[in-house]
Amino acid sequence: MGRSFFVGGGCMTSSRLRRLGHAGLLGAFGTMAFAFGLTACSGYEPVPPRTMDPALQASIEIVSPARVFFGHQSVGGNILAGLDDLQSQLPAPGIRVGELGAVAPTDGQGALLHSKVGENSKPASKCQDFRRILDQGQLGRIDVALFKFCYIDFSDASDVDEIFSTYTRTMDDLKQRHPDIIFVHVTAPLRTVDSGPGVWVRELLGRPNRTKLANVARNDFNRRLRERYAADPIFDLAQAMSTYPDGRRETFKSNGAAYYSLVPAFSDDGGHLNAVGRTYAAAALVDSLANALRATSGQVRQDPGPPR
Repeated sequence: MGRSFFVGGGCMTSSRLRRLGHAGLLGAFGTMAFAFGLTACSGYEPVPPRTMDPALQASIEIVSPARVFFGHQSVGGNILAGLDDLQSQLPAPGIRVGELGAVAPTDGQGALLHSKVGENSKPASKCQDFRRILDQGQLGRIDVALFKFCYIDFSDASDVDEIFSTYTRTMDDLKQRHPDIIFVHVTAPLRTVDSGPGVWVRELLGRPNRTKLANVARNDFNRRLRERYAADPIFDLAQAMSTYPDGRRETFKSNGAAYYSLVPAFSDDGGHLNAVGRTYAAAALVDSLANALRATSGQVRQDPGPPR
């Protein structure tokens, strides 16, 4: 026998709810949604952009002499734009940012070199491209290297086992063959999750919420990365994307378990970082790079650590 739900003052079983269909359910829930204020709201809690502070400025000073390579796609571009925003608050930029090829390999000065790697929706291609760039030696001296997947590399149908296996093989091989480079791991970026009566009704009808399931896959990958590389430097991009300035986390539930999602105020399209979100992600990147460099001299600054 199906579960029972109170709808508009009456009791209906889950099987009867499904027989009503989408349109019938929306009508049945209309009065209740109005009474309890469950109608969807187009707004969200506003969040101010991240601003420069002495601690972040100290991290920039540590990173600026280093040569860093960052492989990415569009969200990575958002993060670098956020770094420009933050550094515009300084008398002069501390970290020199340049695309691959724009800074000569023989230039021994510090720089954050970056380029697009691989193809979106094909995470293995990003691992291969990152390996190719480092192995070809076209970067000159590199102190720190990292690359990130994109949210679009994960869907509700993703084989997280295969993605993580490819990633670990790539990083473990590179660490062994390039012992002079500090490799920083990056958690997968998250998307926002729709909510409201309409979403609840579709889930009651047994329709899969693909947005939630794709975020579950991203959370699964991130959990494995944090556990496997707990002793290595990690740029926890997912944590930065899901954390409000006061430390609260943006979460959702799927099959009774809680997962993290992107803070709505950090994006205008549900995935890419806007002018607010990119500043928080950029600050987290700089702090992560600084901590990785501090670790080589035993001067690691404590950070909040991975989400629990």
